[in-house]
Amino acid sequence: MFHAGKPRRIVLAALAAASIGAWQTAGAVGTAANTTVSNQSTVSYSVGGVAQTPIESSPTGNSTPGGGAPTTFVVDNRIDLTVTELSGGNTPVTPGQLNQVTAFTVTNTGNSPQGYQLTPTNLAGGAVFGNTDDTDVANLRVFVDSNGNSTYDAGVDTATAIDTLAADAGVVVFIVADVPATATNGQFANVQLSARAAVPGTNGATLATETAGADTPGAVDIVFGDAGRDATEVAADQYAVSSAALTVTKTSAVVEDPFNGTTNPKATPGAFVEYAVAISNTGASPATGLQINDPLPANTTFRTGAYNGGASDVSITVGAGSPSFCVAEAGSDANGDGCSRTASDLVVGAPALTTVAIGAGNAVTVRFQVTIN
Repeated sequence: MFHAGKPRRIVLAALAAASIGAWQTAGAVGTAANTTVSNQSTVSYSVGGVAQTPIESSPTGNSTPGGGAPTTFVVDNRIDLTVTELSGGNTPVTPGQLNQVTAFTVTNTGNSPQGYQLTPTNLAGGAVFGNTDDTDVANLRVFVDSNGNSTYDAGVDTATAIDTLAADAGVVVFIVADVPATATNGQFANVQLSARAAVPGTNGATLATETAGADTPGAVDIVFGDAGRDATEVAADQYAVSSAALTVTKTSAVVEDPFNGTTNPKATPGAFVEYAVAISNTGASPATGLQINDPLPANTTFRTGAYNGGASDVSITVGAGSPSFCVAEAGSDANGDGCSRTASDLVVGAPALTTVAIGAGNAVTVRFQVTIN
């Protein structure tokens, strides 16, 4: 029996949707966007010491036992991403090289599949890997690794945007560029990859926009959760120019004349004059495929048999080593030793002369003689 004024005992039992620690997600991306979160409270109570039928909750209010409805909302789309340089070091290149590659990883750290617009740029100034930018590369392009081998495959990796990337997944992206022929040894070209979140399935063409205003419980709102709250992340990489740096010095000396012989000879008609072409390399890379083209001066005649006891026409010395020799026959290089001459030019190339290596002691000196007419 119910007595007026007697306290009623009400026991409230709520069914929680998540534990206290649910704010810290267990996975890298948290609960997937568009996941429905649903729960319903049940109120148990007594009247006059008699237990009554429990009443379930409803979003619109419920007073009928056994009725009610769950209260639900959907998880919103938290857009987050990272862009990281892949190799951990710069890309060595040489002047004039085409299609040189730097690589990055774009990772979707949000909670929904996402697309990305990709933009490569030259960085002006600034330091990457401790090296200050002082040149630019040309013809910058960006491509997505299509077969997952982390290697740029021309003709295979052709996508220029990330159409759809699953949550908690990453993909390698390449910047491909050409190195100007004017780049010099020791220069650095810093580049940057920018990834901007886009609507998945649009191939990066439709950029994602953040939802304004209050949360809409029944709809998937978009929230930018990246560091800058702009759905854009960047990373830098670097091309390091490594090249030969040649210094070419040409001197001449009279070595013999018809009157003084080899003692204090003078540049009189009939005298022998020796030219010495010295090539040194202070760069970071060997100079290969070397060839000297030397127009024979007017009023002179090329002297054959000047070296190697009269058997050779040209002397080639590397550093302080012993010389090697070749025969500069008129016309084509019939004996294939790398030396020949036309009526007006001396040519010295491979195999007699092929490489000027770097480092001390690797300078190359080519000598030949002419007779003054």
